[in-house]
Amino acid sequence: MKRAAVLAASLWLARPCAGAGLACPADALDKDGRGVLLLFSALPLGGTKFARAWEKARPRLIKDFPGLRFEKTENLHATLVFVGAGWDPARAAELEAHGLDGPDISSGPLTMQGAPQLFGPRKDVAALRLDPVPSEWERRLMKDRQALTDAGLRKRDMFDDVFIPHVSLAYAAEPDAQRPELERFERTLTKHAGRFADLRFLLDRSIQPEFFVVQGKDETTRFARLRSVCAAPPAP
Repeated sequence: MKRAAVLAASLWLARPCAGAGLACPADALDKDGRGVLLLFSALPLGGTKFARAWEKARPRLIKDFPGLRFEKTENLHATLVFVGAGWDPARAAELEAHGLDGPDISSGPLTMQGAPQLFGPRKDVAALRLDPVPSEWERRLMKDRQALTDAGLRKRDMFDDVFIPHVSLAYAAEPDAQRPELERFERTLTKHAGRFADLRFLLDRSIQPEFFVVQGKDETTRFARLRSVCAAPPAP
């Protein structure tokens, strides 16, 4: 029993912190105890009506567009705050205080509908932009991002000055060469919008913001909930 306890403890590495923070597996942290997995907060959409339609359509899309990589249904999400690597598990409470600000749905569900378009600096991602975006939600997210940056919990990035919630659906490894295929997919998604629940996302209380870490790469990529990878350290 004592040997098992020692072995279990050796598999976890967490920075000491009095009654706070998270304990993470050793392979999730660097030598300084900082996260090596990319961290971001998002609205998980894998359980929505759209996701169910996407799950049915995805095999056919893979066949019709063999050069693109299509997002797995369970990975569908709308990013809120991107933190990246180097996060401090001892400061998890601060990250969660400012990184999990969802839309105000106190007056009822929020329906956002957008048209598919090519997204990103290289136009290499086919995505649905959620539009319209409530202005008060955008202001809150901007303030949250800045608070995390000011606290040294994340670095600024190119998207910090604007909140463009979107759901990535397909990726091109070589966007210049695959431009015709990307554009054809964009047209197909628009033409067959009904297969994807009219491209609508109904945000209600069942969709709660969470922090995720990126595991794997490309075809093996999966977004695991931070608190399923790291946990509150055991009481002394």
